[in-house]
Amino acid sequence: MAKSDYRCCDICDSKVFYDANLNYECTPEAPYFKLDYLGDWKVICDDCSKTHEVIIVEKPLPLENAQ
Repeated sequence: MAKSDYRCCDICDSKVFYDANLNYECTPEAPYFKLDYLGDWKVICDDCSKTHEVIIVEKPLPLENAQ
């Protein structure tokens, strides 16, 4: 399979999982590839997960919305 059909590790760029059957789209409003109902994602392989971790944190409010 072509490497472009895989989601690759964000650390070492090795293949992590086969994603060719997922529904990606690219629109003028979002000129990057978007996956249905997905905001943002990071992927790490088994080897990199031994030394790295993915942490989800809440974004800070923009200054104009801060009270």
